[in-house]
Amino acid sequence: MFVDLDRLEDGRLDQRFEIDRESPVLAGFEAEVREPLTLEVRVRQLSGGTHLLSATISGTVTVPCRRCLQPAQIPLEESFRVVYQEPGRDALGSEESGDDDIVWIERNATRIELDKQVRDWLFLETDRYPLCRPDCRGICPRCGQDLNVGSCDCRVEAVDSRWKALEGLELEAEN
Repeated sequence: MFVDLDRLEDGRLDQRFEIDRESPVLAGFEAEVREPLTLEVRVRQLSGGTHLLSATISGTVTVPCRRCLQPAQIPLEESFRVVYQEPGRDALGSEESGDDDIVWIERNATRIELDKQVRDWLFLETDRYPLCRPDCRGICPRCGQDLNVGSCDCRVEAVDSRWKALEGLELEAEN
């Protein structure tokens, strides 16, 4: 995915992309993407060789619930900003760049590649250990029964493992 800087009109460009499951941006991404994700991008030229990209990734991904392992639908709505800047330019003041990432681009670049920044944001901002629902009861540690579906007959005793070594000791009674 890239933004063609030659298409800027009055120093601005809005563009929309769809990221489907076959996209190289998602290579190695553990979450399942069933429907394409949407990437909406706004590029603004701040000066001759400096561009501010504001982007929003939205859609839904599916990952196993961390308690019951059933598929959990996770809505994505992540926004990020990146400053693309030619080398040799003065770094932007804090009021312009804020906490944005700065990516150096070639002098007189005609396009900006987005794949790396989009990939970084997806991998870093997606909840990797979500719950399918807030009251998920998980699975039985003995038999594996999904406790959201029903109870099991296993008896789980809460024993402090630090006292386990004392169970076999026989104590002499004092008279």
